[in-house]
Amino acid sequence: MTLISFPSSQRELLIAARGQETQAAFARRLGINRSSLSRYESEQLGIPTAVLNVCLVCISAQLQSGSNPAIQQALRLVRQATQTLERVANKEASGR
Repeated sequence: MTLISFPSSQRELLIAARGQETQAAFARRLGINRSSLSRYESEQLGIPTAVLNVCLVCISAQLQSGSNPAIQQALRLVRQATQTLERVANKEASGR
C-alpha cells in the first residue's frame, strides 16, 4: 500500500506545493521571481513566512481534494477492495 509522504524539508515542501506547475508559473502565483524560487528549492535561501504559508495552503488543498497521487492510489485500492468484498458477498448470498 502506498503511504502518504509528507514533505520533510523546504525543498520537498515547495516541490509538493507546486505540483505540476512550472517554477515560473508557481513563482508568479507566489509573487516572487523564478530565480528566488529556484534558490528556495535548492535550499540556498530560507523561504519567507508568506511563501511557507502559501505552500501549506497548497498542500492542505491537495490533501482535502484528494488530488495527491498517494491519496488517489489509496482510493483506487479501497474501491478495488470494496468491489472484491461485494463480489464475494454476492456469491455467498446466491450460493445459499
